[in-house]
Amino acid sequence: MPQNYFYPYREARRAEDTIPSMSYAELVENLIPLTDMRVLEPGNPITMLVAARLVDRTRIARSGMAASTLKRVLGEYRAHPRAVFGIVKALEQAVETMLRC
Repeated sequence: MPQNYFYPYREARRAEDTIPSMSYAELVENLIPLTDMRVLEPGNPITMLVAARLVDRTRIARSGMAASTLKRVLGEYRAHPRAVFGIVKALEQAVETMLRC
């Protein structure tokens, strides 16, 4: 599915193509590599898809992840120099949702 932007690296393109098939846990654990490859950037449609999936209550419930794991990832991602604000907010909301379940 071609997007309206160009990736100079094949790995980034491949990574973007795998996002729709990633499980919740895989997506969470790959946030920093996706950001490093610049797949996740402000205003990018794939970033909006990732943020939507991160806050999806059904995906959170089915993930089997512990709240402590999600908190750890949030802390690591927040400290990343290229962290995307929308992804940070989505992770914060996911942690809150997980704690309420």
